[in-house]
Amino acid sequence: MAFPNDETTAGVIASRLRADGIAARVDRGLHGSWQVPSRGHITVLVDERVAEQAHKILGTPRREESAPGPFARLAITLLVLALVVGLVAIVLTVATR
Repeated sequence: MAFPNDETTAGVIASRLRADGIAARVDRGLHGSWQVPSRGHITVLVDERVAEQAHKILGTPRREESAPGPFARLAITLLVLALVVGLVAIVLTVATR
């Protein structure tokens, strides 16, 4: 995967990979629906089996995946709790009518 800042750069990256026989596609994410600016939402995707070769061609480091940090876990926990409270409130409101 590559994360270019604009669609033109993404097209150039995908074309470079295709020239070396690697199937690549540009995913425009939310930018594709014009909801957000392109920065951070355009991704060039390749098959995982050739990702290492693609990184060598592009000269980019592989992005390591990591577990969410404590703040993200807390935020997710609070979001789930808010959803549960909201659903309980809806059920109680409908049940008492």
